[in-house]
Amino acid sequence: MNCGIYKILNKTNNKVYIGSSVNLSSRQYKHFWMLKKGIHDNVYLQKSFNKYGIDNFIFEILEICNENDLILRENHYINEYKSNEMDYGYNLALVNESRRNIVSDIVKMKLSKYNQQKNNNFLKYSLTNIITNEIFIFESLIDGANYLIKNGFAKGKPKNIRMSISNCLRGIKVNNGGNGTIRKTCYKHYFKIIN
Repeated sequence: MNCGIYKILNKTNNKVYIGSSVNLSSRQYKHFWMLKKGIHDNVYLQKSFNKYGIDNFIFEILEICNENDLILRENHYINEYKSNEMDYGYNLALVNESRRNIVSDIVKMKLSKYNQQKNNNFLKYSLTNIITNEIFIFESLIDGANYLIKNGFAKGKPKNIRMSISNCLRGIKVNNGGNGTIRKTCYKHYFKIIN
């Protein structure tokens, strides 16, 4: 069992994906198994793999290191290869102490839009202020949630606010202890899908 940092290199365009693992051989197997099945969680790497094929991708160990150093060393190589920049690599972000991606709002929006199109979901929606009848149009749940927070209509975690907007737009029944209800409004706004 090898613990360390690795890269997956696309030999055609020289873009890389940087990762870390406490078991490099197992991680290599899992990456290529998911890529071959078309179910890799990194959509950019998956699309590139689908386009260029398995023969154009190689797995290389960059460094063997202590498990305690994985985050520091992984971020070092992400910065060195600029693999979190679209022109150079497939990483979505740096990683934090729990080995999770630190994803910016820009990346979240790109992923949100990609998933909306992939799942044939709405592409735009409007918020209409119940009091003033002002209409605002947004292309992502992040934009809508940020608007509601910034203007004092909503308090709490942005993730929860995005979920409330999504439920309202999709007409999802919210469990409130009884049979549940479908919200027609929330945060003093009507929500409407625009496609």
